[in-house]
Amino acid sequence: MKRFMNPSLEGSRAGRIGRREFLQAGAAAAAVIAASPQWIGASEPTAASSVRGKDPRLIVHTARPAVLETPPELLVAGRITPVPLLFVRNNQQPTDAATLEPAKLEGWKIELAGLIDQPQTFDAAATLGALDQVEYEMVLQCSGNSRALFTAAAPVKGTLWGRGAMGNVKFAGVPLAKLLDHLGVRPQEGAKFLTADGSDAPEAGQQDFEHSIPIDEALKKSFLALRLNGQPLPAIHGGPVRLVTPGYYGTMHIKWLSQLRFTPGESDHTSQIPHYRTPRQPIKPGQPYDFTYANSDPNWRMKIKSVVLSPAPGARVSPGETDVRGVAFNDGESRIESVLVSTDEGRIWQAADLAVPDSPYAWYGWRTKVKLAFGNRQIWARAFDRQGRSQPIDGALEWNPSGYTYSAMEKIDLIVA
Repeated sequence: MKRFMNPSLEGSRAGRIGRREFLQAGAAAAAVIAASPQWIGASEPTAASSVRGKDPRLIVHTARPAVLETPPELLVAGRITPVPLLFVRNNQQPTDAATLEPAKLEGWKIELAGLIDQPQTFDAAATLGALDQVEYEMVLQCSGNSRALFTAAAPVKGTLWGRGAMGNVKFAGVPLAKLLDHLGVRPQEGAKFLTADGSDAPEAGQQDFEHSIPIDEALKKSFLALRLNGQPLPAIHGGPVRLVTPGYYGTMHIKWLSQLRFTPGESDHTSQIPHYRTPRQPIKPGQPYDFTYANSDPNWRMKIKSVVLSPAPGARVSPGETDVRGVAFNDGESRIESVLVSTDEGRIWQAADLAVPDSPYAWYGWRTKVKLAFGNRQIWARAFDRQGRSQPIDGALEWNPSGYTYSAMEKIDLIVA
């Protein structure tokens, strides 16, 4: 077991979120959840009642549109996240989509519009069914995952996700570039973005949900997903067709795909701006922010992240050797090189054993054993990739009003008794 000294961290607490603040943040998040109506008495819904086929152990943040979180301890066993355990984040939702049953592909139409030489609408079953598919093992993660941890610095808007708005799954479908070639469609020179829209039934007064991604990335990576973990794509997860771009946050994987527009700029819908954006430069926690295209970044490529799955935060463990397990991942552009774990606030680190996946977009399982003495203890975990990217020690450095793309170093409080 390798161990490393880190003199730059030893004896310094500047810029860190303290243990007290961290625990206070967790208590605040728990209080918000406890006060939510869906958690009260006999009227409390389960994941299974909110979405037919989902495991009842999932946490229900919102029954409709469905917002369900996977308790991290359910992600420890097995490499691929079973669909019944997979989190759900829907901003809008078709009326008949609250099920793991597949949506009907026959009769589904998808429009190709904008700056292309042959705008058209095609039948998904006939066209996609005739083409070869690709399959990717990949991390599916909401860009709000771990949002509750931002509250250690200042309150944020949105669902107070813990660490369970993520999963490791297999999507299969037809590459966008192959589809366009099959249909004889070519983007024009001015097309810089692909804007995707879905048939997701917005509430009265809401704009339809859509997102834009760079056209070069879309032609290189995106595909029209038809299957999830080897089965037809469930309705609740965007079936029958979902646009998927490996390495991107889940919000960009547009569900119930109905239109692809080739555009010169990003969408001006609220789901693209001001929502699902982070400040381009760090801001002071609690500071309001006026988002523009120029001063902010959309939630595109996932940041490098490590997550401790076991033991759970706040768990009571016995003194002595403790097994620590987790996962690490990034945008797939560079291999994860190491996950380092510390039990003394960064003075000494030890390297965890990594399970390297075949797919660059999948998560890396990691595991190590640490020795813990009696008292209140904290486990730190930090991932590094081949590009030298890592996680900030202080989560406040990434603070933003909506709590997006949290990727700070893990700090798990334990009671050793």
